Amino acid sequence: MVDGGDLFGKRNKNEQHQTRFLCEVTGEMGFDGIGLGEADLNYGLDFLREMMDKHHLPFTNANVVDAATGELILPEYLIVEKNGIKFGLVSVLAQKHKIITMTDIDSGLEVKDPVTVLRELIPRLREQVDTVVLIGHLGEGDTDTVIREVKGIDINVMGHTFRTLSNERIFDDTVYLAAPHEGRYMGRADLFIEKNDGKVMAVEVTLTSLDEALEDEPGMAKRVEEYKASFEEYQEARRAAYPRNMGSEEETFLGARSCKSCHEDTWAAYTASAHSKAFSTLRHKGQSEDPECIVCHTTGYQWKNGYSSERPFNRLANVQCEACHGYGTEHARDGKWGAQAKDSCVVCHDEKNSPDFDYATYWEKIKH
Repeated sequence: MVDGGDLFGKRNKNEQHQTRFLCEVTGEMGFDGIGLGEADLNYGLDFLREMMDKHHLPFTNANVVDAATGELILPEYLIVEKNGIKFGLVSVLAQKHKIITMTDIDSGLEVKDPVTVLRELIPRLREQVDTVVLIGHLGEGDTDTVIREVKGIDINVMGHTFRTLSNERIFDDTVYLAAPHEGRYMGRADLFIEKNDGKVMAVEVTLTSLDEALEDEPGMAKRVEEYKASFEEYQEARRAAYPRNMGSEEETFLGARSCKSCHEDTWAAYTASAHSKAFSTLRHKGQSEDPECIVCHTTGYQWKNGYSSERPFNRLANVQCEACHGYGTEHARDGKWGAQAKDSCVVCHDEKNSPDFDYATYWEKIKH
C-alpha cells in the first residue's frame, strides 16, 4: 500500500494540529511506502521526521538533499517483499514544486534533477529487487518525461495529479496508477507478475470513491468526532491568550483608506512601507491564522471592533494607521492623536519579536 505524497496540510498552525492527527491514523493503516511531496515539508524537516518516527510513516525520496551537505534527507528507497516478490519503492519530487516551510522561504534543501537521479539509481535498485515501483511526486507531464528517459520502472504511482486512472494504462512498458487526491479515492491494482524477471504481465484496476455512499467505520468515526472537539478547544485556547478586551464598542476603526483624502503624502509613505504588507507576510509563511502573529500584523486585534477574519473587520488586515494612532473615530486635531503613536511601537517591537529595535532608526523606514 503506497501513497504519492502531500499528506500534510497547508502552512498554518491549525493545519499542523490537524496533520498530527492525520499522521496518527495514517500510521495505523500499514503503508509500505509514502513518496515525499513538497507539502510534507510545510512544517519543516524536523516535524516530518518526528511524525515518521512517532507514527512509523515510511516516507522515501531519492532527490531532495540538504543543500549544505548534499546528503539525502530521507531513505533513498524502500524494499518490500510480498508473496515472494521483492518490490523496490522509490520516489522523486519535481523540481518545479517549491519547498516552502512555515518559518523559512529558503528551506535549506535542494531538489536534484529526477531523471539524472533515477538513471543512476534504478539499475542499482534492480540488482536487489524483482519489481521497481516509482511513487513519483511529479504530476503528469514530468512523469511522462521521467518514464520516457529512464528505463526499468515497472509500475508508476503518480502523485501531484488530480486525475484518476480507472483503467489500465501502459506507457513504455510502465503501468500507470493514480488515485488522487486528499484521500477521496482508493485505488487497487491486482497485478500478475512474471516471477522470473519481475515484469508486470497484466493488471486489473479498481477505483473506489470514499464518499458518503460508504458507511463510516464506527471506531474511526468516533475518533474523528473526538478530535474535532479537541481541535475546537485548541483554537479557543489560542484565541483566549489574546482577548478582545481593549477599547470601546462605541468607537470604530475606519481603515487606512479613510486617511488618504486628507493625508496623501502620509498615505504614500504608508503604502511603500512594510507595515502595509504585514499580513501578506503571514500568508506567505502560513501563519495568517496564528493569534500570536496576527496580533502584531493587523489593526486592533485585541481591541473591540478590531480585526477579525470575518467581514467587515477583515479589511483591518496589515498594520494600518490606526494600529499606531488608535480609533479613527477618536481623531483629534490638537496633536495628541498623533503623539500617542510613538508609544505604540514597543507593543510589537519588543525584545522577543524585534530585539534590534531602535526608534530613531526604524522611524526612518516609515517617516511621515
